[in-house]
Amino acid sequence: MKNKSSSKLHELLLPAGTLEKAKYALQYGADAIYIGPKAYSLRARSSNFDIKDIKEIVDYSHQIGKKVYVALNIICHNADVRSFENYFKKISETNVDGVIVADPFIVKTISKINKNIEIHISTQQSVTNSKACRFWKKNNATRIVLGREVSYDELKLLLENLNNEIEIEYFIHGAVCISYSGRCMMSNNFSLRDANVGGCAQSCRWKYEIVNKELENITDKYFTMSPKDMELIMNLDKLLDLNIASFKVEGRMKSIHYVASVANAYREFIDSYNNNVNFDKNMIKQ
Repeated sequence: MKNKSSSKLHELLLPAGTLEKAKYALQYGADAIYIGPKAYSLRARSSNFDIKDIKEIVDYSHQIGKKVYVALNIICHNADVRSFENYFKKISETNVDGVIVADPFIVKTISKINKNIEIHISTQQSVTNSKACRFWKKNNATRIVLGREVSYDELKLLLENLNNEIEIEYFIHGAVCISYSGRCMMSNNFSLRDANVGGCAQSCRWKYEIVNKELENITDKYFTMSPKDMELIMNLDKLLDLNIASFKVEGRMKSIHYVASVANAYREFIDSYNNNVNFDKNMIKQ
């Protein structure tokens, strides 16, 4: 293991669907959390945060030297555009550390209102190459959250090409869309719930039956398109050798137990790596 002096390279970023979950995530090892406000966030069915709650968790996090990012990552329809500027001004007043965004309109509006806030381009933008990263940097982005479909080899090449020009955030744990980073129309078509404004019905996790006369004799006719979550803790040492600013866990709708246990496991791994302690990965499986 290599000794890394800069903790910034190893930010552990956890989800928080409620104020209580946010505090558990921070207490169990997260360096930063990301939360969704009541509007403009892709987890509309999560409890989410009103402005007062955002202010409370920001103040709490800053007191213990940690960060809060707010997800404003919907793809806007016309009805979403009208009230965004006033809504963001209220969020900006809470002193959040950064915003996670996908829509170019939202990026432009945030840049106009608060030039000092960090702008993180959401995985919803499906950024998978260094040229796209540079495009968003020119449009005031400070960090890119890569698409979850970026492989390890692609990640290495992308980082080499960028040569530290912009921060990179990489998913290490949680759900993986079968579509390009959430740009799926299944939920819209089956449930009339728009995934890109926060209403995803997770249709890829439903059970489907194979209907084909030529396959009548198969024993298992049922399948799920996206049955498993990502879990990269067994490969985290390889990722820690790369110049990645933040390691992200998905799951703002998950339980407190999920948030706390996942945060604790990755925190122990990262700290052991940083301190040159031999971390027994086999213990994780137990």
